[in-house]
Amino acid sequence: MKNNKWVMPLLGTILLGISSWALMTIVQLEVHIGMLTEEIMSIDKQIGRIYNHMDRLSKWLINT
Repeated sequence: MKNNKWVMPLLGTILLGISSWALMTIVQLEVHIGMLTEEIMSIDKQIGRIYNHMDRLSKWLINT
């Protein structure tokens, strides 16, 4: 048992490294998802503006 004193600290270090890597990966994924969501909302607003413009234009053309 005295020869294996290094096993527990090594396993602890490995687990700490893996958990740190997993946490950083999850945070990066959350940031990317937030950026993509914001980009999709921006595109949706632009599509809405184009639709409203075309709708106004078609109403104007019908009335003239």
